[in-house]
Amino acid sequence: MRGAAAGITLVLALAGCSEGSTSGGGAGESRAADAPFNPSQLAQAIPSELAAPKGWKGDSPLVRDGSKLRKLCEQGARFSCAGLTSYGNSRYSTSGAFVDFELLAYDSVDNAKVGMKSMVADIHDGKPDAKPLTVDAGADETDAYADGNRPGVVLRVGTVVAFVFGETLPKDNDLQSFAKFQVQRINTAATGKNPDA
Repeated sequence: MRGAAAGITLVLALAGCSEGSTSGGGAGESRAADAPFNPSQLAQAIPSELAAPKGWKGDSPLVRDGSKLRKLCEQGARFSCAGLTSYGNSRYSTSGAFVDFELLAYDSVDNAKVGMKSMVADIHDGKPDAKPLTVDAGADETDAYADGNRPGVVLRVGTVVAFVFGETLPKDNDLQSFAKFQVQRINTAATGKNPDA
């Protein structure tokens, strides 16, 4: 429970956002993700220890669902909890850098759109001076920002909202590459396959 609280706290304590960008270019690719994810699919979509890039160490992913998730969300989050069915997070780290992945699965595309909209609004309110970034990861909706050396992006792929953010990311593992990596895992899990297979 403490891990889930820390993950949601990271969303709330996020270091910045910007005007960002929205893209529907990935709609064809992410149609399989329009169906609600069950907790086991979400667990597969979260970046695993096995999938960490060379030189990075992955933490064990955490998934929460059911009444514990609803209670945690209502007490600690400022984004929409309506229709939220499961939540997961994981982290990759290397010397002097980290990237966090947070996934929220909703019971419908409409609720996921509201979830993304409220998350982005909360981020914008927190850091109005952050600069917009262009990130093209093939998601249905994208909002990316840079706040010093802490870039982040909120992505919606069907019924799943992903928040990817890091600190001091190297050029060979930048925000764009991690965002694409996360979208690919969501799309693979949506088809019933394990992204680590």
